[in-house]
Amino acid sequence: MKHDWVVWLGCALLLCVGAIWGAIPIGTDFFKVKDIHDLFEIFSSVATILAVGVAMIGVNAWRHQVSGEADHALAHRVAVAALRYKETSRTAYNDAQFAVTQFHFGIAELPEGLVERFIVPMERRLQKNQDSKAEFLAILLEARAIWGADFSNKYNELLNLTENFNSCLRSFFRWVRTNDGDHNAEVYSTMLQRHYDEFLKNEWLIKTATQVPEFDELTKEADMDLQRRLFRST
Repeated sequence: MKHDWVVWLGCALLLCVGAIWGAIPIGTDFFKVKDIHDLFEIFSSVATILAVGVAMIGVNAWRHQVSGEADHALAHRVAVAALRYKETSRTAYNDAQFAVTQFHFGIAELPEGLVERFIVPMERRLQKNQDSKAEFLAILLEARAIWGADFSNKYNELLNLTENFNSCLRSFFRWVRTNDGDHNAEVYSTMLQRHYDEFLKNEWLIKTATQVPEFDELTKEADMDLQRRLFRST
């Protein structure tokens, strides 16, 4: 109801335009074609208008096609990067499981040569995990710019979970290398105990990475969104 004045104003303006148009004297010769030259000019003008209309339709269709192809390419890149990052997360889980298990046995019970045989390769994998995370975040940033924050935020829980495993590993590496009397040893022990309790609570101590449903459950909504984008843009 509050927009009725807009309707009435439009009607009044339309009435005024009709009155003005009706007052303009237009001779009957206005609608007559004087010669064949004028007729061709009329046809030429109509053809030009039609050509412009067809061109505009073609440009809009081209824009839609290009936009769809770009959207499909981005969705494909995000899907591949997400799958790769999930594998990275599973690797971090396996290493973190090993770390909290070794911590539970105590530093005095660590097998000889643990650092050289296990810790150093784990540190390399952790660095690869960090590099993979940086690449994944870069692609998510692009998706955030195109699709909005709602989509990229769907991976936050997975990112937080993986970072929790990586934090566990960093604490374990420092704990293993602490010297007798190091005042930081208690800090690392407290952090590792917290991680161990979390593994115990979630029953992660007795499961392999493929048996942990969180990696797929946390990204289920994002995976469904990606599938819709891939199918819609094909």
